[in-house]
Amino acid sequence: MIFDQELYKCADYKRVYSKANEYLAFAPSITGFPFKAKGFIYEQSDVRLCSFKRAEAKYDVCIPMFGSESAIIQELEGNYIIFYNQDEPDYRVRFSIMHEYGHYILNHKMNLKETDKLYHIQEIEANCFAAQLLMPEQILRECVKRNKCLSINYIMKSFDVSDEAADKRKKTLANTVYEWRSREEKEYDDIILMKYAQKLNEIAPPLREYDYYDFESDYDRQRERDSWLDTRSRWN
Repeated sequence: MIFDQELYKCADYKRVYSKANEYLAFAPSITGFPFKAKGFIYEQSDVRLCSFKRAEAKYDVCIPMFGSESAIIQELEGNYIIFYNQDEPDYRVRFSIMHEYGHYILNHKMNLKETDKLYHIQEIEANCFAAQLLMPEQILRECVKRNKCLSINYIMKSFDVSDEAADKRKKTLANTVYEWRSREEKEYDDIILMKYAQKLNEIAPPLREYDYYDFESDYDRQRERDSWLDTRSRWN
């Protein structure tokens, strides 16, 4: 198996990011954060959802036997179904469901073995897809511009995600240079910021004029004040 950093380089981030942004910009069911993952999936696809408990009763199948304790997507009777663990916290269920939906919408190959390199690449892509939908990069970067510190606790509370998800999101943003984003990746940025302006203003109120500090402007103003004093001294 190749090293982790090499696996991360193999993921198609442009495709993942663009698809997530398209949903953020135009999906009617996403009006704020957190949003209802089930409602979003039913609106956007034919994928069904089923809890582990119901799956055992309806299909007589113990879902964790497929290799996941949180969620997994399977094709049964010609339909794709995301099975999820109903006993986990809502924020974990939400992320797990969006992760599995990411596999579906990105046309990933299903039922790969963990020894397969592609399995790990697809896991990275599904995580990125879920993270962008649940904690949009555009909103987080705008929060920084408004002098908010992107601590793990701040991301957790603002988007109702787990500390693990918030931590990974923070590290991902730290290692991402926005200016390197392609034109296609930035296509929906303004739409996303406008659509979720209310949420943004709640978690990061707009800065007041005196909250900004521009060293160069302050220096120019001081020079101007000094010139006034010099002029007055010449008049005396």
